[in-house]
This record gives sequence, C-alpha cells and structure tokens, in this order.
Amino acid sequence: MLNRVDSVNFSPRNYSVSTNQVQKTKNNASNPVSFSAAPNYSADKIAAAYKGYNNINFASTLSFTGSGLAAVFNDFSQAMVTCKDKEAGSEGEEVGQRANVSDMASSVREDLPNKDDAIKANILVLKDKGASTITDARSQLKKAKGNNIVFQMVVRPPRDKKDDSHRTHFVQQVLEFETTPPIYGYNGSVVDGAEEKAYVLNTKGKLMSVIEDGDDVLLTNAGSISKKDDSKGTMTVEANEYNIKSKDGSKLDPKELVRLNSSESVRREEDIANLTATKNKFKPFKVQNVPAVTKKSGGSQGGGTEIVIGLEKGRFVPEIIDSIQTFCDKVDNGEIVLDEFVPAKNAQSMQLSMLAGGFGSRAEYANASASKIMHAKEDGSDLTKGCFRTATGLTPMETSFISLHKAGLLDCSKGNLGIGKNIKFYLNDSGQNRGNGGFSVNMYDTMEREGRDSLLILPNDAMSRIPKALSETTALMNTGKAAVVMIAKEVDKEDARGSLGIMKIDDEGKIEAFAEKPKVFEEGYVDKNGKCFANTFQFAVSKEAFEALSIVEPYLPPVELGKESRDWSKVFTPVLMGITQNDNLEDMQKQIKNSLDAVKEFKGKGYGEIPLEVLQEAKDVLGNQQIYAVKTNEPWADCGTLNALYHTTMQIASGDFPLEDFERKHVIDSIDTKTGLVASTPEQKKRIEDKWNIEGQVMVVPKAKTVSKDTVEKSAHAVVRYSDKQ
Repeated sequence: MLNRVDSVNFSPRNYSVSTNQVQKTKNNASNPVSFSAAPNYSADKIAAAYKGYNNINFASTLSFTGSGLAAVFNDFSQAMVTCKDKEAGSEGEEVGQRANVSDMASSVREDLPNKDDAIKANILVLKDKGASTITDARSQLKKAKGNNIVFQMVVRPPRDKKDDSHRTHFVQQVLEFETTPPIYGYNGSVVDGAEEKAYVLNTKGKLMSVIEDGDDVLLTNAGSISKKDDSKGTMTVEANEYNIKSKDGSKLDPKELVRLNSSESVRREEDIANLTATKNKFKPFKVQNVPAVTKKSGGSQGGGTEIVIGLEKGRFVPEIIDSIQTFCDKVDNGEIVLDEFVPAKNAQSMQLSMLAGGFGSRAEYANASASKIMHAKEDGSDLTKGCFRTATGLTPMETSFISLHKAGLLDCSKGNLGIGKNIKFYLNDSGQNRGNGGFSVNMYDTMEREGRDSLLILPNDAMSRIPKALSETTALMNTGKAAVVMIAKEVDKEDARGSLGIMKIDDEGKIEAFAEKPKVFEEGYVDKNGKCFANTFQFAVSKEAFEALSIVEPYLPPVELGKESRDWSKVFTPVLMGITQNDNLEDMQKQIKNSLDAVKEFKGKGYGEIPLEVLQEAKDVLGNQQIYAVKTNEPWADCGTLNALYHTTMQIASGDFPLEDFERKHVIDSIDTKTGLVASTPEQKKRIEDKWNIEGQVMVVPKAKTVSKDTVEKSAHAVVRYSDKQ
C-alpha cells in the first residue's frame, strides 16, 4: 500500500522525495505544492497518494513535476469541472463538460501500481452558482484481473463547502468503465485495443457514461453496456444512479443534504432512508395494440399564422434550419400526412414563436455526440436538442408543429409549410440572451407584427400533443381579457419538486400565485391526491403585456445580473401579476417587491420599488387584463434531459403517451422492450444489438455531423436579425 504523505510532518528522508522550493515560492500566491522524485520512485505516485489520502478536492490546485498519473488526473479534473461560457455577453452561463476516459486509461497504463492500489483523487464536478454548496466525486483508476483497467467515479450529493468532503456517506451516482486490453494500448509495433471511445459527461453536476462507436453514441446513467465481441478489445460500462428518499418515502432533493449534514446543524441521518439504486429499474413489457398506420387525406382550408424560431448567434443555427427543412421535405414528399388543416378563429392575429436559441446545457444526449462541447467551439455545437431526432422519427420541435397544425394555428399541409412561407427565424446577434424573458422580448420587438395581438411562446425541448389546450389558449386571448395565458399540466407533486414551476388557479382560471421549482410546497398548491398544476412553458402574452413590461423595465433588476433578471417565471410573470391583481398602487408596489425579494439574487436590493405613477401607467395599458391558466391532461413531457426523453419514449411505446400512429409505430420499431435500449431508428437499433449487450436505461443517438455552411445562406430571406432592427 502506498505510504500516506503528511504535508505537515513532511520528511524527504522517510519518503525519498524533496520539495521544490523554487516552484513553491514562485507560485506562493496560489500556494501549490510541488514534488520531485528521488531515483527509483515515482513522484506521480507520491503525488496521487498525497491527493487521495489528504482529501484534496481540487486536483488542479496542486502542481507536480514530471508527467504521468498526477498530470492525467489534473487534466481530468479540469475537464470535469462545469465550466462557464465566456462568449460575448454570456459569461457565467453554465454548460456541459466531458472528459475522455479512453485517453486517461491509455495514458497511465504503464504507470499504475503493480499491486491492488488504486490511484485516487477528489474532483469537483459542480459548485452551485450563488450558493455555498459543492458536489464532488471520488475518482479512482486501478488494475483489475488480467490486463483490465477499471475507472470508477463515485459522486456525492452537494455539501457545504466548509464541510469535510467525507462527512456524508451518501452517493448520487457510481460510474464504472472497464476495458481489456487497455484502450489503444501499444503492443510491440502495432496499436491494438477497442475501437470505441469512452467518456464521462458532466452537465451541471449530473454525470453520464458515454461511448462513441462509429456513427453511434451510447449513453446511460442507470444501465449496463458490454461489448459482445472481444476480438478488438472488450469494453464494459456500469452506471448506477441513486434515489435519496426521506423516511416517509418522499423524494429528497440532494441539496437538502447540505442542510441535514452541515457543520452548522445537527446531523439527522434518521430523516433519510436507505439509498436505492435505479440501475436496471427498467422493467420489460409487452407492447399492446400495435397501431396500424394509415395515410390520411390531408389538405388545407387555408389560413393559419406563422411561427418564428428564435436562434442564438453561433449556436446550432445551421443544424436547426437544416432539421426543419428535412421536416418540410417529409411533408412535401408524402412521408408525413396529417389531418386536414382547419384554421382557428382569428389565428392570424397570434404570432407563434419557439425558443431554440439558448445554451442547451440540459441536453446531455446532444452534447455528448458533438465532436467538441459547445463552449469549446467558436461556432457552437454540431448538434442540439432542437434538431435531435427522437425514437418517434421527429424532433421535439416537429412534434410541436403537429400540435399547432391540429389546433388550427400552423398549416403543416403539403405545399403550405415551408421556410420563408410560414416558418421564419429570429437571430439574436446582440451578444445577449438574458434568459427566456429577455430572448422573447427581443424577439417580439424585432418581429413584423402588424395585425398581431399576441405572441404564443413554446419551448423546443418538450414532447407534447396538446391541440385542445392550444385552441383554448387562442380562444381566451381572442377575448382580450388576458395579459398572459399559461398552459398548466396536472402532475404528481414529486415530479414537480425542485424541477417544475407550479401555480394556484382559482375557479375562473385565474392564476392566484406562482412558485418556481419549489422544494417545499405551501398550502394551496397541492390537492388531496398529491397533484399540482405545473408550468409547461407554453404560454401566450398580449401586446399590452409587452408594452406594460417596457414601461416598468427601467426599475427591474438590471440585465447585468444575468438571465434571472429577465426570467418569465421569476420576474416578468410576478410583475404582471402584481399589476393585474391590485387596484391599490401601494399594494401593487408591495407585492412586486416581495416577489422579487423572493429571488435570492435580488433580495434586499430595492428592486420592485417602482414609482407609483409608473405603475399607474402600466395599469392603464393593461386595463382589466388578468393572468390565466388553461388546464390540460393532454400528453406533455419536458424532454430537456436524457432521463425525461427516455421515459417519455417508453411511455409512447406502452401506449400511455399517445401521439400519431406513425410516431408510435416508429418508437416500437426503434426500441427493445426487453433490454431497455432506446435507439433513434430501427436500423440503428439492429446495429447496436448486433455488437453490444444492453441492460437498463440505455439511449443511442446519432453522432453529430456538421451541416454545410451554406444552409443558413439558403434561408437568409427568412431570417430577421436583431441588429437589423436597431
């Protein structure tokens, strides 16, 4: 076993190493420690032991001479830390990161200890923005039987940064990669080993195992993947994800462990039940009622309105435009035939918009298949959730197109749907995003909106079929009495806890209160059956509401505070609720201030103290308009994460989440209901099953391919740029 290195009682005589005083003095500001090796003893091994046994959480904060294990772990640590995007106007936005396990295993194959010792290091995987919590992982690399190399990463839930990293024994995830022989090992005069590459993907502290295999990318955080043919090397991946629950059985947010385990409070392990691994939680099932796909007559009565896709400069623009053109081509060649289009009343007075220009940091399945993670590429990622084809054969965006068609808003009939016809784009080249609120306001300000009385805003990462709710929303906006209409989906409270905004809705459909992703539910939000109404981020806004927001804009939190300052759920909607729910100006001012104080970044800074005369002006613009919700039980799922997309796909196959027959048929043909494999196409499914053993939740996506640069140029006539309107 490697000796423990004590930094206090350090003795070169005992450990045959000496400190490098020159290097130590040179870097005194950051206080690194540097080691150099005596003959016949590896400084890298001493360094790795030092980090492992002394619980150093930041491997990259120590500097070591030479190369080998310590350098590899340093690189790995830096790769796994969730980075901050530093593109113009976007600094501070957290995006995904990944680290190459294949390269790591290959780099250290000769340096591993000859015994069973594991080279270990603690790695920071997430530091919450604006908070004092840290999520870290104990990573280790060791030799197993034969020539096998095992890399394991155990992720712990968040803790207070001043607490000992080992204080909590709870774990969130365990990822393990095993390869034999070493990936790309050097054997005599030739390079052998597995042809696949392995990665750990980190998206905001949630890790995923990734394998790149030719044109396919396999992903799992709760499953097992093993290669069938070992002629070119064997690769096995095991991924466990754990549920943390209270004794009463309710789901416990891992961040609550900060409160339960903080050094400032009493340790309360009795409040927490044993952890349950979700690996292989997938249960085989039989598909019932396989749909018979029949062609529909299609056609159009004309009418409808247009949709504007919001894009962020340098991010996925060619890929999204290319994917939409593919959908239009499928409609025109008869591959997709929908019901006859019947326009909704006053459909043309509503402008449709879809926000596809954000950072896509939740789209693990997309980021993993990019040749480089988006923050590292000048032109952004090669692929995003906006253009990723799911097992339905469609992108989530195209799924929404069909809903809009059924609701009589967007004509997706043959010959009527097309870029430049009823599909247009807004390109935000301002260098600022400022969240969904700022993005949609900029979009509204730059759109040609003559004759448009409202804007319907949709996300591009939801899988839904909600034509009835869309029709009711349109009808309510047509009455002129609504400032905002949100589409609210009834969900279990545990599905909403910490992840979905929820609302109180009165008998007239007015929203009384709104809570953004609550961890604790206040009275009135949840019914006796444990159900609540969640914000689906599908909502309509009147032109009067936009005008009222522009009036109070100078008194809202400044845009320099980041995207939260223009968030619909945290800022815009609470401000509009304060104006519409009060006749007394002082009560109005107080409600808005209390709402903004509830956002920790704004608390106590005076935001919301809008002059009474300004509030009166905004109130006059809004008149009697109120904030409403349309309740729906139609199929809807937020598919911004791999887990959500995976489970929604399985629901579609089982018939619990009905879409068009051709969509469900495509899902049934693209998944394995016995092993848990979800592929994008039937052909991809066969290719994977011929080569890999699958057990549990495993999704396969196509590897990203760069779209031709002239894609945007061909659609230039349909693009409105922010800068062109200034």
